[in-house]
Amino acid sequence: MDLTAICEALKATQETDGEARRKAEEMLDAASTSSPNQLVLALAGVLAQNVTQVADPLRQEAAVILRQLVNGLPTRESVWEELEAQTKTEVMAQLLKSIGGEDSKAVRRNVGQVAAAIATIAADDFDELNKSWPELLPTLSQFVGVGCDVATRVIALGILKDLIPTVGEGLLAQGPAAITMLASQLADQAPEVRAAGCQLVLGMVEMLGPEDLEPVKQVMPAVVATIQGLASGFHEELLKETLEVLISAAEEEAEFVKNSQCLKGLTETLLQICGAGAAAFADEDIRTSAMEAVMALAVGLSEDVAEPQGLPLLEHLVSLNLQWMMEVEEDVDAWTKEGQDKDDDDCDQEVVGYGEENLDKLAETFEEEVLMPLLFRVIRRTMSMPDCSWKHARSCIMALAQVIEYLDEEAWVSQCVEFIIQHLGHAHPRVRYSAFWALGQACYDQSPDIQENFHETLLPKLVVGIDDPNIRVATAAVSAFCALGEELDSDALEPQMDDLLQRLFNLLHRGESMALREHCLSGIAVIAEASEDNFTPYYSHVMPMLKEVITKCTKEEERSLHGKAFECISLIGAVVGKEIFLNDACEVMTAIMPLVSNGFAADDPRREAFYEAAGKIAETLGKDFKPFVQTLLPSIFRVLEQRPTGKGTDDDSDGEDAMVRELGLKTSVLEEMESALELTNTLIQALEDDFCEFMPLMCQHLLPFMTMAMSEDLREICYSTWECLAACARSAVENGRMDISILRELVTEFLKKSIGAMVSTANDPKNKPDKDGDLPEGMCTTLQAQAAGVAKVVKKAGMGVLSKDAVKDLAGVIVQMMDAMRCPEKADPEPGLRRRRGGPVVEEDSDGDEKEEEEDVMPVTTQSVRFALVDVIGALMRSNPEEFVELALCPMMDLVKMLVRPERSEADRSLGFYLADDVVACLGEKTKPFWNGFMNEALLGMLDKSPIIRQFSASTIGSGASQAVFAQVVPAACNTIHQVLQKHGERHRRRRAVKADAKQNALAIDTCIQTLGQICQHQEAQMGNDAGTAWAMWLSNLPLKYNADAGKATHDQLVDLVMRNHPYLTKPEQLPRVLTVFAEIFRSKFSHGELDKKIAMAVCSLPEEVLQASCGSMPEKLQKKVEQMVKSNRA
Repeated sequence: MDLTAICEALKATQETDGEARRKAEEMLDAASTSSPNQLVLALAGVLAQNVTQVADPLRQEAAVILRQLVNGLPTRESVWEELEAQTKTEVMAQLLKSIGGEDSKAVRRNVGQVAAAIATIAADDFDELNKSWPELLPTLSQFVGVGCDVATRVIALGILKDLIPTVGEGLLAQGPAAITMLASQLADQAPEVRAAGCQLVLGMVEMLGPEDLEPVKQVMPAVVATIQGLASGFHEELLKETLEVLISAAEEEAEFVKNSQCLKGLTETLLQICGAGAAAFADEDIRTSAMEAVMALAVGLSEDVAEPQGLPLLEHLVSLNLQWMMEVEEDVDAWTKEGQDKDDDDCDQEVVGYGEENLDKLAETFEEEVLMPLLFRVIRRTMSMPDCSWKHARSCIMALAQVIEYLDEEAWVSQCVEFIIQHLGHAHPRVRYSAFWALGQACYDQSPDIQENFHETLLPKLVVGIDDPNIRVATAAVSAFCALGEELDSDALEPQMDDLLQRLFNLLHRGESMALREHCLSGIAVIAEASEDNFTPYYSHVMPMLKEVITKCTKEEERSLHGKAFECISLIGAVVGKEIFLNDACEVMTAIMPLVSNGFAADDPRREAFYEAAGKIAETLGKDFKPFVQTLLPSIFRVLEQRPTGKGTDDDSDGEDAMVRELGLKTSVLEEMESALELTNTLIQALEDDFCEFMPLMCQHLLPFMTMAMSEDLREICYSTWECLAACARSAVENGRMDISILRELVTEFLKKSIGAMVSTANDPKNKPDKDGDLPEGMCTTLQAQAAGVAKVVKKAGMGVLSKDAVKDLAGVIVQMMDAMRCPEKADPEPGLRRRRGGPVVEEDSDGDEKEEEEDVMPVTTQSVRFALVDVIGALMRSNPEEFVELALCPMMDLVKMLVRPERSEADRSLGFYLADDVVACLGEKTKPFWNGFMNEALLGMLDKSPIIRQFSASTIGSGASQAVFAQVVPAACNTIHQVLQKHGERHRRRRAVKADAKQNALAIDTCIQTLGQICQHQEAQMGNDAGTAWAMWLSNLPLKYNADAGKATHDQLVDLVMRNHPYLTKPEQLPRVLTVFAEIFRSKFSHGELDKKIAMAVCSLPEEVLQASCGSMPEKLQKKVEQMVKSNRA
């Protein structure tokens, strides 16, 4: 390829004509495959020309394409290793020539990147690079000398920075010469050179280990001085680039910065930049980059900053971020207009959002006893300033909104809420808006405590706020009411219900903004759900209004409101019940069906709302919804029949991850499939046995669907659909509507697909462990989902569905897979708090959806898969216990004995106790011959340093407590539990666990409390005179608020014991405590519908005079809960 031809091709790649550009790109791509040597040499030849021969844009393009060829692209491997030796030599020589003599800075910069890429490929370390490209480092050493021009020195320093992972360690090993070179760059007269030298040093800090960096400490004061000089001069671009490198260094090696004795000077410089004001720098990114750097240092050195000597830095950070949050739009009309429909503050400066995010980060990092006194000190100082304005008040309110999520102590929460309440009636609308917004956030973050403690104060203020003359304030007030009201009951709402509904109706009818109308619909739904039967009188007034919204909302911009109206109708229908709702439900479904049948556009916000509304209506109507299923299913099947195109998609390209591109399906299609399957699940559950007639058609579409490559979320929902089908079929068999052979066929076909897929995934040659022994995350994610799906389907299919051979085969496959999957020695023993039994109570976000916790985004690991495989074993034990005991119990107990040995890793021991607990809980006395292999280890494990080992050791002890042979274990078990609760019980009751490690500890303590209750109930006679003490300790630690499984079982146990008149728990002196526990869990996230009914029955079973006497000492809000129980039981 000659110079003219390559230049023509390069020119065509820059054409606006898409067809010409495409042909040129295809030609270059083909040349990279068929004749890479000629192409690379041609591109190097372009770089050899000067600007009079080839224009800068073409030489720039040549450098970019050459870099791509060397580095490779996602769709094309690097060509460097394919090139002939002579080609490589010529290219390397030309690159060095261009670095030293090229006139264009842009071309020279790209050429430098090409050189760095080649060096990285050619060598793994300093010595190897000197052998494979002996000219490079000496030439760069020459180029950074004072005899070269500034541009050449900067490029050479940039190349050295890019080469740090390869040559950094070796470069510093050269001794004083390297440090002298770095010092000379940092002392150079040219700011460009000083900045490049500074970036080189900071790159070393980021990418090298502390042991290699020791010599670099000598130049760190010069690094700080360079940053100070750049900040005080007119070098914004250089300062910005340097700060970006500093951020990465601070995130990686904050400890090194501290040990370099330059932390004080560096943080003072950064804080000075942050506090310089909006007018100080033309580029706003300078302030934000400086803040990001100092935040990285504060977070990375959090333990030091939390000490007295570090608190001034933390306080300064808090104060600065509050100042940033004052840079808001002053024009109220502009602010109101900007956000009245989409309810955001885009008109404010970007630093406002940064300030809020930074306070959130500080609250997440520092304990509240460290941060909150500082924050309130800053707030008091801010509010007492002579020039204190509405901006100061708004900033302080928003600061509290950012941190309240992370608070455990009720006193701090109350202090935050009281400050917010003081400003709900502020003269300035932006302050009132912020106060209502912060209140709504606080209600979600600290639910149900704020609702219980403040609803009487807040409801009247919200009623006033809903009628605020500023539409954005009114919208925020309605939104805050929705957050507060979701955890309130009918009694709490009743005094304000008429007033609230009337105001919401008025705002909805006036239709001043889309956002306000949508929030009004949500508010009406909240009132309906909270008031239950008391909402029925309002139904005849509300429903026509909602149907009118549906009829009139025909514009494209009203689609979201349209969907919200359907949701509201479905929620109200669920409250008033089928008898009242049936006719309107049929009318609403008639309106929905044409829209659902025609499908939704990818950007149609109604899709999810309509699917959810249809599902909610199905739940309400139950089997009476059946006439609509025949029409709904074809639209569901049409969605599920979509298949990958085999090509990636450009749709929503910024949000499309690698998995989605690999699947060849748009994100919107995957989401529609998820919604379709979720609706299917709801239909199956609503119709119960009546869904049997649709089951063959459903399975016919689901079986092929399972062979398709799926996203993680879609796969999980698909398996849940099979779970629903299995449960439905099981119910039909038990009710005589289906022969068991059909159920067996359904499960068999499902297992063939699933187990075959699991084995195929595990045996895929691509899925090999890395050098650390970790299996690929994609493989683990797939296997974990498959195993979880199999476990749930087998469990729902019920007893006796699997044949003896199927039990043997399935157990054999699981054991083989577990044996083959070994965790690295230092692997995290926690598979994910929600990927196992005994996980936390589900929290909800501000939309009422399941909140994504930190552990939800943890990567799926080998340990996650092993726990999921144990869950399959658990399901198998329960579906076919006799066959399991005969065929699989011995090898399983041998596995347990091996895993729980003290010398095994934490990952193995946690898995062993997880399996032991399930086997003992399921098979009981059948496991007694094997207890010597694990029960003593479980007693010791209750005091282990690992919370997950403590949790499942305790659970294993509790599962064994019902067996007579456990009597010999009682003294040791009770003594261990006493140690745990004496040490941790008070803090456990008083504080709210927020962070992942705190939750792990809380789950373990909850399990310990559950185990104490099991021992008390089943081994009370063995305790003798200590039984009363044990019962008292158990009762004093209730309710359980973290471990969902332990809480459900323990609260059920307490209710059952009270209903059976347990002699200790029903003593007059114990009943106030018992009733307090009942009041705390009744109709809360710590209970469920059946338990609420049992609690109400237990309370009403007590003689009225005893009940009154027992409630006398309880707080008023808990007495009201008891009144609700009595009322509920009578109803």
